[in-house]
Amino acid sequence: MKDKEEIFKLLRESVETPQESLAVEEMIQKIEGNLPPIETVSDTKKIFNGYSFYKNKKGRFTCTISLHRFLWMYLNGEIPEGYDVHHKDFNKDNNSIDNLQLLTKDEHAKIHLAHKIKKKPDKKMKFICQICGNEYESVNRGNNTYCSQTCKKIAERNRESKLKICQICGKEFLTSDDARFCSQKCVGTFLNRHEEKTCPICGKTFSDVVSKHRKYCSPECANSALRKREIRTCIHCGKEFSTQISRNQKFCSRECFYSHRKI
Repeated sequence: MKDKEEIFKLLRESVETPQESLAVEEMIQKIEGNLPPIETVSDTKKIFNGYSFYKNKKGRFTCTISLHRFLWMYLNGEIPEGYDVHHKDFNKDNNSIDNLQLLTKDEHAKIHLAHKIKKKPDKKMKFICQICGNEYESVNRGNNTYCSQTCKKIAERNRESKLKICQICGKEFLTSDDARFCSQKCVGTFLNRHEEKTCPICGKTFSDVVSKHRKYCSPECANSALRKREIRTCIHCGKEFSTQISRNQKFCSRECFYSHRKI
C-alpha cells in the first residue's frame, strides 16, 4: 500500500497542467476502483463524467449506452461480445460498482427468470380437457380448455365442420370441405357405379361408370362427332352458321363475340 501511495504521490507531483492533473486523478480512481460521483438532476436525468443519462420506459438510465454498462466500462474496459452487466440486487437505480456483475447473456436470462418465478410463482390448477376428457394441470390464464395443441386443433376443425349427408349410404357426417361421401368405401362405390347412356351419334345404348363423362359408345362414334357438323344460330346477330357438333360455339364470328361482350 505504501508503494502505491508513493507512486500516486509522484504522479501528482509530475503534472504541469490542470488537464494532466484531471487525467492523473481519473487514472488513480480507476486503479483504486473508485467512481466519480453520479449527479442526480431529477427523477429522469443523471449526469456522470460529463454525460447526461435519461430514464427510458424500462426504468434504465441511458445515453448512447446504458448507465450501468458505461460505469462498468469506465473501470474495466470494453464488455466482451455476448456478455451483460447484471444488477445483483435487481435494483436498476443502484449502480454501485459492487452491485454490478459481468455475466453471459444465458446466465443473465436464467437469473432473471428464477427471480421472476420466486417473486411471483405461477399456481397450477387441475382442468378437464373438453376433447379427450383427460385431467391435466396448468396455470389458470382463462383459456384452459384443452390439454394439448392436438386437442385444440381437433376442436378448431370441429368448429369449422358442417353436418352433411353421404350421397351413397345416407349417413350424416362432419366435414370442413366440400366432401360428398362419409368414407373411402362410399367413394369407391360411387366411382364404380354404372348407368345406362345413349350414344348421340348412333343411338346405341351402353353402360358406363357415372363418374366418367363419356358421351359416345365407341372411339368410332367419338371420331364421327368430331367430324359431324350442325347448323346453329348466332346469339348476337341471329345469323345461321355451321360448326362441329362437339364444339360449344355460340357466335358466328369473332366480331360478334367481342361485340356481345361490350353489351
